[in-house]
Amino acid sequence: MSEQSNQQTAARLIEKMNDRQSPFDLPGFAMPVNPTTGKAYRGMNALWLAMQGPRDPRWMTLKQASNKNGWKVQTGSKGTLISFVKTTDRVQLLDDQGRTQLNSRRNPKTELIKLANPVETDAYVFNASQIEGIPSLKEYEERREASRPDPLEQLSKLVELTNAKVEVTTGEPGYDAGDRIIYMPEPDSFGTPREYQAALLYEVVKFAGQDKELFDPLDISAAEQAKPALAALFIGNDIGVYSQLAPQINLEDVYQTALNMPGELEKAANNAQYITDYLHGLINSPEQRQAARQDRILIVGDVIDYNEKQYEVMGKLRGKDLQVMDKSTGNRFKASPGDGIYASLLSAKIEGLKTQRDQTKEQGASENIDQEHDNSMQYEHENELENEADNVVSFRQHDETGLDEDNVLDFSEEYEETPELNLNEDAGEKQKSGRKR
Repeated sequence: MSEQSNQQTAARLIEKMNDRQSPFDLPGFAMPVNPTTGKAYRGMNALWLAMQGPRDPRWMTLKQASNKNGWKVQTGSKGTLISFVKTTDRVQLLDDQGRTQLNSRRNPKTELIKLANPVETDAYVFNASQIEGIPSLKEYEERREASRPDPLEQLSKLVELTNAKVEVTTGEPGYDAGDRIIYMPEPDSFGTPREYQAALLYEVVKFAGQDKELFDPLDISAAEQAKPALAALFIGNDIGVYSQLAPQINLEDVYQTALNMPGELEKAANNAQYITDYLHGLINSPEQRQAARQDRILIVGDVIDYNEKQYEVMGKLRGKDLQVMDKSTGNRFKASPGDGIYASLLSAKIEGLKTQRDQTKEQGASENIDQEHDNSMQYEHENELENEADNVVSFRQHDETGLDEDNVLDFSEEYEETPELNLNEDAGEKQKSGRKR
């Protein structure tokens, strides 16, 4: 991200914080997301779009809006130009004679490749408030809340999966990385349950950040201390915890970083995004999703202790019916979802898994190990951490014209966006708008 772009984003953040209208000042503020891909915007990107004015968090390109259920960007709408570092590209596959290979639909076959030299790429995005035919913000929010897991449950998962243990303290919230303990006052000592959740999330973020060497608690500089504030904002938005309510967050660190060190704000946002990626990956990994699904049903191979007996699920029958064996007698019987015996066995299974995980967590804490997740950030982001300035995604607006549709670039699947321009049908062309670089 250029120095001028850093300064522009920092200046906007200072303005919003002075007005108490920044994402840090508004509990429940929804951070920007692309509704056509389901992906949240990241790092400085998220900050920039969050401060553009519309309360609607949905942003997308002209192509995405035009190709989705008949949506249409309103004539004369001005798009916001975003920039990111493109690390992959999609190329057409050729046969031995150098001719384009075609798929079954007679379209060119393509392959996603990694670029040896990443390049900065631009795109224009439009807010949902500028798009005709898109579901209303109220409908979107209702669907989002209906599909979002319980925030407290998600927060508890983060504590468990970071291999931390929460203990009650009479003092302020804090943590001990060596003993892998997060200290929290009694929930009743907070004004509301949401304040308690926000405070706990903030400590989890700092704990995980130090664990992955992305946050140094001994570095009291504003730029370093801004990292967990940003990370708590990002991950809190993902799981539905209002991180802004955490009483121990010092937003003055964020403000001073933006005011005096715009470049350091970018680095803080970058590291905060890495912390968020790590935490988000813990609760959304394929293994976790599969494990969660299997926890909610009986599956073949389950051995369950219930009423001083042991039962084993032997196989599947018709539909969702299962054959279960009482291992003490060898007797077999059918169990179906909705049956009393099925519900009792499933309850016993869930309780057994909980006990087993508690024992595993205590053992891991006593041995001070976390082998399962140690490499997930170190290896995944090794290159990015060495070249932070080249890997942050940034947003900025422009005044000048200069792009035409023939020069539009294809985005990689990683971001699933295509650069587009602003619409002005009255002038018979598409134009750039916004600020100069």
